[in-house]
Amino acid sequence: MNIPKIFENIEEYYEYLENDSSLLFDINITYSLINLRDKITEDELKLFCTNELLFTNCFFHNGELSPKLTLKNEETFPNLKFINDNIEYFKMRAENVKNPKYKAKYNHLLWESNFKHSNYAEQAIENYFLFINGISIPIDDNISHHAFEVLLKNLFILCQTINYKKEESIQIFISLLGLNKINGYKEYSLMNYFVEEGKKINIETLKTFYEYSKKVIDNGIYPDFEGDYLKLLIVLCLKLKTSPKPYHIKLAEFHIKESEKLAGSFIIHEYYLKALAHYQKAGDKKKIEEVSVMVEKAKQNMDFKSYKIELNDEITQKYWDSISKLTDELIEKGLSNDIYHYIMFSNIFPKAEDLKINVQPIMFEFINVMNFDINKNVSGTKKSGINPYYIHVVTFSINHLGLVFIKGIKNGKISFQTLIDYFKNHSWYGQNFTFINADGEVEGFNWIELLSPALLIFFNQFEIDIKLNKNDNYGYILPVDSLVIKFEGLLREFSRIIGAQTIEINENKTEERISFEKLLENDKLKELIPKDDIALFKFLFTTEGMNLRNNIAHCFYKTKNYSSGIMLLLIAALLKLSNFKLKPKE
Repeated sequence: MNIPKIFENIEEYYEYLENDSSLLFDINITYSLINLRDKITEDELKLFCTNELLFTNCFFHNGELSPKLTLKNEETFPNLKFINDNIEYFKMRAENVKNPKYKAKYNHLLWESNFKHSNYAEQAIENYFLFINGISIPIDDNISHHAFEVLLKNLFILCQTINYKKEESIQIFISLLGLNKINGYKEYSLMNYFVEEGKKINIETLKTFYEYSKKVIDNGIYPDFEGDYLKLLIVLCLKLKTSPKPYHIKLAEFHIKESEKLAGSFIIHEYYLKALAHYQKAGDKKKIEEVSVMVEKAKQNMDFKSYKIELNDEITQKYWDSISKLTDELIEKGLSNDIYHYIMFSNIFPKAEDLKINVQPIMFEFINVMNFDINKNVSGTKKSGINPYYIHVVTFSINHLGLVFIKGIKNGKISFQTLIDYFKNHSWYGQNFTFINADGEVEGFNWIELLSPALLIFFNQFEIDIKLNKNDNYGYILPVDSLVIKFEGLLREFSRIIGAQTIEINENKTEERISFEKLLENDKLKELIPKDDIALFKFLFTTEGMNLRNNIAHCFYKTKNYSSGIMLLLIAALLKLSNFKLKPKE
């Protein structure tokens, strides 16, 4: 865990900026500046600290200031008002700072202010170039590769905006292509961004992108991103006014090849439809007929195990197309925090009301129905009908989360580190709930330490599965078992902190922990946590759904029952419970 730096005066902070050559920004500097401001007595220096505190929380995304927070009244933090109100200070800092990393940022902020002048933008651009030229990134450092991508996009958009060194901003990227200095996905992502966002991109640049992408495909350089590069080649062909037919055919073949890895899954249907669309664009009548037959056979062979669901193909395809487009935009344009907020607040999961619905087929009126749990024990508590909540989660929610995580991991925005950083800085899990007891010993929990091992194992296994295109059930046993148990601990800690009842007294006057189900029914908890989130917790951990808590605790789950999908659901639950800042009761 990084410990915040201690600055004795503002000069030490300025010196830190001059010596900081990292591509990343240290999130702990916020706390260091708060500590410095609190111990300074001189008003002017306090104001300097406040200005720098706001400065360090300013980030640019796609060339524009990206607020860290948006409040209910639609005001943002930070915003440009503090720059406009203290413009002379920021002019002084832009002039005095020597480090190109920060000289670019100060000048970029001045360009965004009410006092903007092209000189500020040009100074920002020149220093972005200086900083980028001095960067060297380990090929396996995904977080730094993402930061480099953000930096280059900021430079590119700023150059486009004031029509200054536009070609140079692309050439600095081209000079790195194929040298193993940028990972394969970022190479694709940046080329795609320049093509989509660039104004009058030079024809020679488009040809360079085309030749490089063609080389990637022809030589199988980045097999994990084959589909992405083929889509880029189609776009480049259209820009270059050449026929994209060969790449429509290759992309169709790619989707067919991917479908073979999912034999027996209903998802195979989606891959066939994608292949069919590209064969149609290529005008390959023979392949259109072949794949059309495959689509029909896939419909006949769909097997949802417990349930058989018939959906209108057109509506289903439109739904997945919209989700795919939405998640593409989220991953490309959003920061890591935006992605985690999307999981927390978007409509990935069904409504609470659906959890109570129990559809009884007419045939159930004429037969005796017995329910068995996962261990083949007769269960009298589980619903004996069809529950739309369950169907939605297993057929849509898990796949929706899978799209977000797979794309986010490939993009470098979802990782063990970004998730842990989110929990540390934006949730109550990162707060210190330990205390010193009467014997001088530390008691309480450090939840980040307790959650980290399971999350680290999950991300390592999930990245392997993405690369190998498989689901290694064995690799998810430890993280699933750990998080299921830890979630109950988190819920009890949360209940204790908000003053909800966590124990009850038996008739023999002994204490007993309140059940998980009763914790979720507490009125104080219901006032804070949205009912749809409580419904998800019930579905995951109680007899109203998957009953993970009981099945894990009693070892009812066999290896085949573990999966990455369960981990995705657990991480979503962790995110939803994390969205609070709490004050421990004495």
